[in-house]
Amino acid sequence: MKRREFLRKVGVGSLAALGMPYIALAQARPVKLATLLPLTGPFAFAGNAGREGFVDGVDYVNEVLGGIGGRRLELIVEDTGYDVAKGTAAFNRVLSRERPEELLFVYGDSTGLSKALAPEIARLGLPYSATSFANELADPKTYPTIFVFGPTYNDMMEALLRQIRLEKARARIALVYSNTEFGRDPIPYVKERAKALGMEVVHEEVTPAAFTDATPVVLNLRRANPDHVILQGYALSAEPLILRTAREQGLQARFMGTYYSAELALIQRAGPAAEGFTVTYHNAYWYDTLVPAVEEMRKFRQRKGRDTSYRPTYYMGSLAVALAVAEAMRRAAAAGKLTRAGVVEYLEKLGDYNGLGLQRTYQFVNHRLPYTKLYRASTRDGRFNAITDWIKLA
Repeated sequence: MKRREFLRKVGVGSLAALGMPYIALAQARPVKLATLLPLTGPFAFAGNAGREGFVDGVDYVNEVLGGIGGRRLELIVEDTGYDVAKGTAAFNRVLSRERPEELLFVYGDSTGLSKALAPEIARLGLPYSATSFANELADPKTYPTIFVFGPTYNDMMEALLRQIRLEKARARIALVYSNTEFGRDPIPYVKERAKALGMEVVHEEVTPAAFTDATPVVLNLRRANPDHVILQGYALSAEPLILRTAREQGLQARFMGTYYSAELALIQRAGPAAEGFTVTYHNAYWYDTLVPAVEEMRKFRQRKGRDTSYRPTYYMGSLAVALAVAEAMRRAAAAGKLTRAGVVEYLEKLGDYNGLGLQRTYQFVNHRLPYTKLYRASTRDGRFNAITDWIKLA
């Protein structure tokens, strides 16, 4: 959908023609969206970029789209440090001080935190999503208010395995993953699925989420002699180091990763060793200038006096969530159902919306968006280039 068509559809003529004046939004009680993000700790780079995406998304909804049914959308931000205990405490603080009729969505920071909170979220009927793409969370029967705004980690592994099969039918695969819920989540699936496809998992390497010497990891990989190595459970905390060390040690395997490795900083940090690194990714990149959201947010940030240079993938993913959640809230408000249950209902009906091109679609299947593309790092271009069209995983 082109930018003008999108703005006309939501009732906005141009960026300058604001919806409801910002001052009018303050007259009604706000609608609140809480984010629990790792602003410190091993994944602080991703958490702070994600925070920026939420800030822009919420500001855009208020200043351009007129808020939520005449009410201001308010963003609450809490730091988790990528620690489940700290994240749980932040969640409890938010729940204790906010009115249920105002707090209509919570966004968490990790697979571990999301699994810990999931039973309470279900009990409260609280609409929820997270940075996590854990398979367990995409289960509307058990967790009817949790949404995964992308494919699950199992889905991502499926896409990578399909690509591996195209490159070498009976490939030897090594799995390198962090000893976190994030890292471990898709490992049982990928091992079972690889076997079914006639591939052999020849090595597993479990590491901390971050470390300073990848030599032992790469030496083990050299002994195993895989054709492909899949990295999982890092967010630039280890991948560049592994790639550089592998190149120095002459390891010839092809490296792959999932969504949180699909960031330009990986190419910048790994240098020539990043060449050919293949990833799954399901949002637009900031350099995708034909995507209406990119043009729109560049202009919006410029008007706000904010930096318009490259924004990371973690920004793009958070922006995609913020706009979609707000759209569901806006539709619920128009139907007189601006409640937690109403937000869930309209998220489930959001299939005709794509966030100005930030996603292929918001048509949830089992409360996940089972679509991705594969991208490959080009050190010459300094970016990830798509090597597939959309892959449907359900």
